[in-house]
Amino acid sequence: MKPIKTFLFIAGVFFLLAGTMVATPEEGVQVGEFKFHMPSFSEMFSAGKVEYTNIAEIVEQQFDIDSIIESEENLQGVSHEKAMADYDSLAKLVHKIELTDEAKNNLYRFFEKLKAGKPVRIMHYGDSQLEGDRITANFRNKLQTKFGGSGIGLRPAVQPYDFVFSAVQTNTPNWMRYPIYGKVDTLVTHNRYGVIGAFSRFAPLTFDSVPFQADQFYEAEITVAKSNIGFAKTREYKLMRLFYGNLKGTANLQVISKGQPVFSTELKRGVDYDMISCQLPPATDEVTLKFSGYDSPDIYGIELGDLSGVTVDNIALRGSSGTIFTQSDFKHSAKMYNDLKPGLFILQFGGNVMPYTNDQKAVENYTRWFTSQIKRLNQQCPEAAVIVIGPSDMSTKDKDKFVTYEYLPAVVEGLKKAAAATGSGYWDMYQAMGGYNSMPGWVNADPPLAGPDYVHFTPKGSTLISNMFYNAFILEYNSYLRNHQ
Repeated sequence: MKPIKTFLFIAGVFFLLAGTMVATPEEGVQVGEFKFHMPSFSEMFSAGKVEYTNIAEIVEQQFDIDSIIESEENLQGVSHEKAMADYDSLAKLVHKIELTDEAKNNLYRFFEKLKAGKPVRIMHYGDSQLEGDRITANFRNKLQTKFGGSGIGLRPAVQPYDFVFSAVQTNTPNWMRYPIYGKVDTLVTHNRYGVIGAFSRFAPLTFDSVPFQADQFYEAEITVAKSNIGFAKTREYKLMRLFYGNLKGTANLQVISKGQPVFSTELKRGVDYDMISCQLPPATDEVTLKFSGYDSPDIYGIELGDLSGVTVDNIALRGSSGTIFTQSDFKHSAKMYNDLKPGLFILQFGGNVMPYTNDQKAVENYTRWFTSQIKRLNQQCPEAAVIVIGPSDMSTKDKDKFVTYEYLPAVVEGLKKAAAATGSGYWDMYQAMGGYNSMPGWVNADPPLAGPDYVHFTPKGSTLISNMFYNAFILEYNSYLRNHQ
C-alpha cells in the first residue's frame, strides 16, 4: 500500500473516532444491558488518573488493644507511666466512636453492667455486610473471651444466608420463611414479625377470618450444631430459648441434646407471643428441636446462648436499609425485647440506599427515616444504648474506573446527624477504612480485603474491620474505667 493511502486510512479512522467521541453523550448510550462510552478529548489527552487512597498504613497500624499492658498488676517491671504512655500512643491510632454527652452517658450505663459482671446482650443489626456472622463473630469472640459468655445468640428458625462459620444448621424441607422486608408475602395480614424482622412456619399460614381445621398432622425439625471452623466460645450452648406465637392448633416441642431428649412441652395456643426456655446439659454443641402437631406457630427466633457473660446476636438483613423497626407491631416486638433485655444495639446500615440515592433530598429523607428507627428502639428499650456504624466505602464503575458513590459521604453525615439527635454513638467505618476511593485499595490488597463487587469485605477484611471497631469499643470502655475507679 502506498504511503498516501496508509495516511488517508489512518486519518479516516481518526476522524471517524473523533466524530463518535463528539456524538456520544458524556453519560454514554445504553444498549440493552451494556452501556457504551467513548472518552472525551480532555480524557483522551489528559494524564490525570483517579486517585485511590493508599490503605497500607491503615492495615500495618492494626493492633490488638487487649494485648496492651494497662494495669499495674501486669507491668512486670515496666513503670506505670511508661505503660500508660505506650497505651496512649497506640490509642491515637484507633478510629474512635463519636459520642455526644448524652450518647456517652447511655453507653457508660451499659459499661456499668459489663464491669459488674452482669449478663448483657448486644444486638448487632446490619445489612449484607453481616451475612455469615461476618464482623459480628470476631467482635463476639473478643467480648466473650474478655467478659465471659458462650453461644451464638439469637437466630432465625430458617437461616436464609450462609452461616457455616459459627454454626451449621439443617432444617426439614417443610419450613417457610416470611420476612417483613424485601419480598413480603402479601398473604400475611399482620405485622407481628418479631425483632428479627421475619418469622418461620412448618405448616401453612392460618387466617383469623377462616375457622381453623385440624385436619393435617405436621412434623418438622431444626438442628443447630457447632462449626469446626468457628470460635471455641460459639461451640458451647448452655441455654435454649424459643420465641413464638400465633398458634391456633395443637403443637408440641421436644428438645434433643446429644441424642437424648432434655425437654418437652405443649406450645401455647391463642397467644400472640410466648417464650420457652430450657437449660442444656454441660458441653452441649448440638441441639435438635422437634415439632409435631396440627398447626405451626409463627417462630420469631431461637436462642442458643449462656446464662451469664456477653451474648452478641448477628441479625443480617440482606437488602434492608435499616427501616424495619417502625414496620413491626410495636407492642409485639416490645414483648420480645423485654425477654431479650438488650443493653446495646449496634445498627450497621446505609449501604443499600447508595444505588438509589441521586440527590440531597434522598439523603435527607433517609436521615429522617433512620432517625425514626432509633427513636422506636429508644421507646421499646429505654435502658439500651445505641451505636450506629455507617456504611463502608463503596465503589461504582465510572467508565473504566471505580469511584466512591457520589452521595455516600452525604449519607455518612446524615447517619451521624441521626445518631447525635438520638443520643447514639457513631462509628465511621467509611473514614476508618480510608475514606474517599479507599475501597479499591481493599479489593487490590494481597490477600484481598474486599470482593470484586467493590462493596463487601472478604472474611479477612471483615475480621480487620471488626478488630478496628472492637478497639474503638474497648478504648471507650477503658476510658469509662479510668473515670469510674
